[in-house]
Amino acid sequence: MPPSIPATHSLDVSDFNPSEMYFLLRDSIVPRPIAWVSTISRTGATNIAPFSFFTIICEAPPTICFAPVRKADGTKKDTLRNIEAPGEFVVNVVGEEHVPAMSHSAATVAPEVDEFERI
Repeated sequence: MPPSIPATHSLDVSDFNPSEMYFLLRDSIVPRPIAWVSTISRTGATNIAPFSFFTIICEAPPTICFAPVRKADGTKKDTLRNIEAPGEFVVNVVGEEHVPAMSHSAATVAPEVDEFERI
């Protein structure tokens, strides 16, 4: 059994608002893969967005998880709305050569904008 490591500081989650907690969690677990999720809306508009809350859940059945958090005003982001419409999405793994395009795809744009054309 490994030796126990004494806690040097503990945090009370109630001290953080949701935005602060998001950044604390996101920045605490590194390195981590980024899911670059692509979807198509009911009207045919394409969407691609990065998600840093992404992981493997289990191998049988093969299951992954990513968390499309809501906008600051509480409304659903395009990715979530698009997934709910047809129930389909693609998770792409970002290679180093695509990091600039992935970062660019994090911008907030109108739902009808073809995000593949932007990157």
